[in-house]
Amino acid sequence: MKKIKKNIYHISRKLKILMCLQIVLLTLSFMLILFFNWQNTKLQQNNTIYQLNDTLLLHINSTFEKLDSATSFPVAHIVDRYHDPLLTYLCDSNHGGLTKTDFYRIFFNRTSEVNVQFPEVESVLLFDTEGVLLDSKTIYNLYLPTHNYSFSTWYQNCLNYNGKIYILTDSEIDDLGVRKTSQNLYGARVIYDSTSIKPICISLIGIRATDIPVTFEATKKFSDQTFAIFDSSGKLFFGDSNISIDLNSLQHSQKKEYQFVRSENGKQYVYHISYSANANDSYSVIRTPRTPLIVAQIQSVLFVFVSGILIIFLNIIIFNGIIGSINRPLARLINMCNEIGKGNFSIRIPCSQNDELAYLTNSFNSMCSQVQELISEVYVKTLTKKNLELQMLRSQINPHFLYNTLENMRMTSYTQGYTELSEMCLLLSKVLRYGVTNQAELVSVKTELEHLQYYITLLNFCFPRLNTSIYVDEDIMNYHIIKLILQPLVENSVNHAGKETQHPMNIQIWGYAEQNDLLFIVSDDGVGIPHEQLENIRTSLDDENDTVHGIGLKNIHRRIRLYYGDNYGIVINSNPGRGTSVTVRIPNTLPIQEEQHD
Repeated sequence: MKKIKKNIYHISRKLKILMCLQIVLLTLSFMLILFFNWQNTKLQQNNTIYQLNDTLLLHINSTFEKLDSATSFPVAHIVDRYHDPLLTYLCDSNHGGLTKTDFYRIFFNRTSEVNVQFPEVESVLLFDTEGVLLDSKTIYNLYLPTHNYSFSTWYQNCLNYNGKIYILTDSEIDDLGVRKTSQNLYGARVIYDSTSIKPICISLIGIRATDIPVTFEATKKFSDQTFAIFDSSGKLFFGDSNISIDLNSLQHSQKKEYQFVRSENGKQYVYHISYSANANDSYSVIRTPRTPLIVAQIQSVLFVFVSGILIIFLNIIIFNGIIGSINRPLARLINMCNEIGKGNFSIRIPCSQNDELAYLTNSFNSMCSQVQELISEVYVKTLTKKNLELQMLRSQINPHFLYNTLENMRMTSYTQGYTELSEMCLLLSKVLRYGVTNQAELVSVKTELEHLQYYITLLNFCFPRLNTSIYVDEDIMNYHIIKLILQPLVENSVNHAGKETQHPMNIQIWGYAEQNDLLFIVSDDGVGIPHEQLENIRTSLDDENDTVHGIGLKNIHRRIRLYYGDNYGIVINSNPGRGTSVTVRIPNTLPIQEEQHD
């Protein structure tokens, strides 16, 4: 027994590549986790801001509902239409005989009811249809002159809203002379007589909306966040007046929540926009500086980042430790492999019972004593036998002589006017060329079916009573199979079932996927096979001693077994007098780009 020398084993290039690949994969995994964590943080930030937008819109909707009820105070007693003194004063041309003093008293009482029902109301103003102020009441005891406001912008806009609430802008509020703060809204609307459907007055209400900024300040995540509320026309009516957004950007949020980034005065801001049809078609916009958003995102993933770096370094240390622990035993195995590569199978590795790779070393020594026998008696013989079988099954004729002869026959028939015979020669040439050319092991299902169609067309010249139907799923057309598994089955049906009867014969070809396999079924309605003969055929399929004659059932079965293994092949079923079916089962091969065939 020859001993080999001990060499120090250095990490090979492949092992280094493997180590680097592991580190790269670990790093990529870490980067993916970091990326998804970052995205999740951004998503949570966006959801939080959109939820705050929705909360602001809910408060705006509540404020609009209060404005809607408060501005309707002149018709609050509409059920007593003909006995309500305020309606009588507004609707009758002579004011129902009421004096100004009576009107002021009635107005005071009615506005007091409004203040009791809605404590948030700060100002109540009533104008006639010409824009003249009839009376007003504010909690600030402001005196407003009773002159004509018909030339004011808010008056014209209010008329255009046709009874809907119009929210006054800051400049319109200043022109009116009422008190304006960052926490109140002024809404005006035209009041119509329900009987004549004519305008009788204009009601203008100022209301506190302190819950909106208070909620925002208590809920916002960043100190520099601001908000603004816009109406359906894109006009800002509440919030930070420095926020300016065009209507087109606002309308993007009608289908789904919308955000964008914009630079202002050298700083970048993120705008989140939400829309609510319930809040009088209003838009809520929250502006957030981008820098604190990014800082918050970085802080959220910092722990993951540090942990990932530590894991990568720990993995490198562990990997190096494992390599070092198997260094010497692996060196002996490598040296032994080098000797075996030179053809020396007599060497043995001294094995210590405490060796970490003792089991592998013993197995390797045992392998050396058997490998020569395996090579000479098993591997070479088996491989040679299979190669010879495959070559015999696929290449038994010289194709060139047949191609030239068939082409001469086709041209002669065509020139003599025998077009049908010429076409038969062409089809036969295609069928033969498909079987003996292009030695690629696999073809697509689509290509196999195209070849089968050529063969069926050729058969129809000889057997006009033959009816063939093909039902193959489109989903499996690009899967690849071995050549010539369907055409021999159809040929077998015609030869053994079609010649026994003069009646029309029907052949059906089915193909579909079943889990990880492809199934093809060729069935006919011929005379069938007697039970005893059927059992003999089934037995002969696996008879290794039988000689292959032509391309038939056994040919297909053996080629499938050779290529795919013993779990696949064909199954034959038959009922005498009713027909025969042959089922082919092969594993599906993932679709690849279909090869081009002549």
